[in-house]
Amino acid sequence: MSLSRLPSSIWLRALVGILAPALAVLVCRWLLRGGGLLCLFRELTGLYCPGCGSGRAALALLHGHLWEALRHNPLLFLLGVPCGVLLAREYLRFVFPGLGLRKPVLPAWAGDAALGLILAFWLLRNLPGVTLLGP
Repeated sequence: MSLSRLPSSIWLRALVGILAPALAVLVCRWLLRGGGLLCLFRELTGLYCPGCGSGRAALALLHGHLWEALRHNPLLFLLGVPCGVLLAREYLRFVFPGLGLRKPVLPAWAGDAALGLILAFWLLRNLPGVTLLGP
């Protein structure tokens, strides 16, 4: 079979298989070189968004400083790490279908719980006098 006759799904899996890790490496290099994000919500309102501090937390994780990462944004651990694991699993499932990984099934309430956690975290970190949850 010639390369031009291969199914398009193989080409798509190959493209995702190459580009996703390359993008992850570029983001890690950007963070390690001092890259950061400007929070438009913070700039406009003076309040923290649920993601404020995530860049610093990710950088701390890259350096192996778990406590510092948790201090910058605890939501990264509560939701970001599990979502990252699910995303990595979906990447493997898509790029390497022969592995036999089944699609993860989340309970119906998981999305509502995640949204409630994000909203509660957002509210609590902006209450006067609550400095523990600030980035």
